[in-house]
Parts: sequence; C-alpha cells; structure tokens
Amino acid sequence: MIKKYTIDWVSSIEPKNSKKLNELSQKMGDYYTNNTVYYDDISNGEFRWKDESFLPCQKIVELAKVSPKILEIGCGESPILKIFPELIPKYSGIDFSPNIIANNQRKYQEADFSVINDPYSYPYKDEQFDLIFSVFVIEHTVFPQKFLDECIRMLKPGGKIIVLAPNYLDHGFMSSQQVSRNLSSGRELLQKGNILGALRATLYNKYLIPQKCRALMGEIPGFYINTNPICFQIDLFEPDVDAVYVVSEKEIGIYMDQRGLQKIDRSPELSDFLFRRKLCFQIFKKAK
Repeated sequence: MIKKYTIDWVSSIEPKNSKKLNELSQKMGDYYTNNTVYYDDISNGEFRWKDESFLPCQKIVELAKVSPKILEIGCGESPILKIFPELIPKYSGIDFSPNIIANNQRKYQEADFSVINDPYSYPYKDEQFDLIFSVFVIEHTVFPQKFLDECIRMLKPGGKIIVLAPNYLDHGFMSSQQVSRNLSSGRELLQKGNILGALRATLYNKYLIPQKCRALMGEIPGFYINTNPICFQIDLFEPDVDAVYVVSEKEIGIYMDQRGLQKIDRSPELSDFLFRRKLCFQIFKKAK
C-alpha cells in the first residue's frame, strides 16, 4: 500500500508498470464518469475563451476559425461554442459524462457530440479532422502517449494538433502530489500553528518534488505518472488535484517529432506568457 505522501511516479511506457497503470486508468475513468461535483467545479472554463489576454485560447480560436472540421477532446460543456457560435457547424466534442454530452447536443444541435468510455479510443475514423485540440486534458491521462497517438490517427494530412496543459516536469512542480492533509500550503499551515505540517509541505514543494522533476528530465520521453493523486485522498476539489501525467512540454515535443509531426513556432509574446504561467502549449502539424 502506498503511503499518502510518497512520490510514486512511474513511466507509462515501461511494460512492468502496465498492471498498476491500467488499474489507475479504470479508477480515473470511474472518477470522471460518476463524479458530478467534478463537472460542477470545471464548468467555469468560459472565462479563458472570453479573456483576450489568455493567449493560448485566442490562438486556438484563430486556428479553429480557418479549419473546416475541428475536434475538442475533453470538451466539458464546450464553452468555446458559447463565446464563438460560428464554430458550431464544424465542431465535434467528446467527454466521459453522458449528461454533459446530452446537454451539449440539445444546446448546440448543429455540432456533433459523443460520449467516450475508453480514454484512448475515440469514435471517429482515420484522418477526419483539420484541427484537434485539448485544453487542460492530457495531464489527466494515464497513458499520454496513447492519447497523442489517437489524436494523430484522427488528424488529416496537413492538419494541426494543439495541446494546452500545465508544464509540470519542466518547471519542477506537480499539483496532485499530496504534501498536506487538506491542500494547505506551507505558509497557510504555519499561520494555523501546524509547524510540522508546514515543514513537510515546504520540504516537498521546495526540494523533494523539484529534485524528482530534475532527475526525470534526464529520462524523457518516459511519460511519468503520479499513481497516487490527491483526489483519492481528500474530499475537497481544486483544479488539477486529479492530474496524473507529470506533463513535460519538452517530452511531448520529442515524442511528436519521433512520430513525424512538425512543431509550429510560437510568437515571443506567447512564449513569454507560457513561461510566466508555467504552461505547456504546443501546435503540431501532420505532413501532407
């Protein structure tokens, strides 16, 4: 049994880890299918599409407008369609929740929505889409390489894949790694008089987790997975307590290059934005 504060990150491409990770994948699938509180908490993503200063989403919209057929993986309530209704006729969206998908289909009848049961097998034929994008989704996948492969399969030659996620490994942090009993920071614990808890949280956040990330940067692409995310330890929900993939922008770039996709350059303004926010945002183009 894993102790709750143990940093138990394993590679999802190592065969020896398959049993443990398949069990985790099933557990995460059940979590997203049955946890209504989760969808209530993430339903506020509309602000990213409204905010012109949130450059990654503005770039997605820019490319979506000129793409004949688009797919959003992990669409939730599809807030992009509320802000940009002109995208509805060309839009497809997939997610785990049957209720969310049914509501989406009633609301946006010209769009196409599907429920997924397998996070790495989607109900579309090969080479169907000109643009495939995911917004804070890949960090929740137990087998991110399979997620990327499925995106490549569905993408038309000349099409683009966009991945937006926290850039954990490259910046030395992991939001789902438990460092305290109730998500409190070291400073918050100290203010409450919990000196031992504050020391532990500080030790993990400032030393142990960054040290682990630095060590794994030398082993990419390994697609490392936190097998003990805090979402299973506490009742509270905060963004990314359910993240499992310790995302590395560098790692994803290497893998997609190995699969024959071209990385599209970003503007200096966008790159600076991503660095300050510790985000991974990459656009890849499939050869014609």
